[in-house]
Amino acid sequence: MFQKIIEKNINKLEVNDVDKFAREENIILNKLELDIIFYYIKNEWKTLIYGDSNNIFRDLKTKLSNDNYNKITKLFAFYKEKYKNYL
Repeated sequence: MFQKIIEKNINKLEVNDVDKFAREENIILNKLELDIIFYYIKNEWKTLIYGDSNNIFRDLKTKLSNDNYNKITKLFAFYKEKYKNYL
């Protein structure tokens, strides 16, 4: 059930939504970084949430600034832990 709710929201997600959320979390992404993050959210969300996301984060480490990569990995871990009972 929750997977369908997540999928529905992912389908409606726009780049501006990702940018706004990142800024609220003190993550300032340049255009390329924003496009990369948006791509992974839209196309790899099942792996990020339910699978082994290590390969995705290894790839992101090479494409994002160190500061943004560190902030994003911490934020991901925080929300994955916070919502683990619903996933």
